[in-house]
Amino acid sequence: MRAAVIAGMRIDREMSIAFGKVIKKHREMQGISLARLAEMAGTAQTHPGKMEKNVVSPNLDVAGAYAKALGISLSKLIAEAEKLQK
Repeated sequence: MRAAVIAGMRIDREMSIAFGKVIKKHREMQGISLARLAEMAGTAQTHPGKMEKNVVSPNLDVAGAYAKALGISLSKLIAEAEKLQK
């Protein structure tokens, strides 16, 4: 399994999967479509769906844009994804 270490935190495929699930949960709770989230975050229209399906992983800029679009801090989204991994 490929993994990177950022600030002492191991980032791997499991984190990407969990992060996509967290984004999807918050997007659906707020009634935001994939297309609308992409528009709000300034990403390609297909990106949020691919991220939720773990076809692509967002970089920090994109993850931050999704967090801002959802009105949630990036650190909270990451913490929720970490909890899903445990």
